[in-house]
Amino acid sequence: MSVKPKINELLDKIKQAKPYLDSIGYKINQTNAREALAMMTFTYMTDYNKLLFSLDDVIMNGDYPVPVRIYHPQPGTALPVAVFVHGGGHMSGGITVYDGIARKLSESINHIVVSVEYRLTPEFPYPIGIEDTMVAISGVFKVLDQRKITYTSQDLTIMGDSAGGAVCASMSMNKAFVAAAKIKKQVLIYPSVDYTLTSPSMETLGVGYLLEKAKVEWYFNSYFQHNEDRKAVSPVYGDFYKEMPQTLVVVASHDPLSDEGIKYYKNVQNAGAKAELLQVEGVVHAYLMLENLCPEECAETYQAINKFLSNV
Repeated sequence: MSVKPKINELLDKIKQAKPYLDSIGYKINQTNAREALAMMTFTYMTDYNKLLFSLDDVIMNGDYPVPVRIYHPQPGTALPVAVFVHGGGHMSGGITVYDGIARKLSESINHIVVSVEYRLTPEFPYPIGIEDTMVAISGVFKVLDQRKITYTSQDLTIMGDSAGGAVCASMSMNKAFVAAAKIKKQVLIYPSVDYTLTSPSMETLGVGYLLEKAKVEWYFNSYFQHNEDRKAVSPVYGDFYKEMPQTLVVVASHDPLSDEGIKYYKNVQNAGAKAELLQVEGVVHAYLMLENLCPEECAETYQAINKFLSNV
């Protein structure tokens, strides 16, 4: 199946702009990368409940206050809790950029969703973002208690898209942390789980489909600043185990990250843990941020996540 026509129109506009940008020596940096993600989201992801209850707070990681935003679709009602970890190549994104997606998730899965604004590279390279997120997860129920927000259980779901999926998958490899935090399920939405850039789809889909191999490599070079062994820190090559969280992996048909997501799903299955895979056709990486161009596929995704979390 080809890319949906409206998404293809966007891809064509990007393609047409490249020769001019190349001719003037356009350089990507953290500022324009962050602005581009924010502008794309604010332009193409507009249909969500802006009145859904939300509350900002912080969870301390040493002397650093990690911002979190709590979303509640039914204030006053005890609901399950999910922590959401945003994407953006470990460099972009944040609570504000992902506000619409977090609201839609909270409403569609009927969970209290806590969105985490971990620190970003290049200012804060690997593994600071993971550490911020782990601390936020460890403190999430204390914050909910302080704000008198009731919940049904201290069993936790973690959810992340793209780089946020990488953070979730990395945390899930830590058996002790998973047990202590009572992480029972994880939802990985077009996750980045292979820092070696060697999957087949990275080659076949690495140019012309919004997320490109060259930009992914640039993100990773910024993220890893201390000569880390990139294969060793890639979740897809980690030690999978039977007791790991039940996992839903969502992949997009025209995404260079699709094969690594499928491989991660198979690794979870092969370890004896429960896993599900949703392959969404006709869309590219970050399609939830392009919802106005592919509303049916986004609705399919939210429904699948709700079904996965509803199954005991």
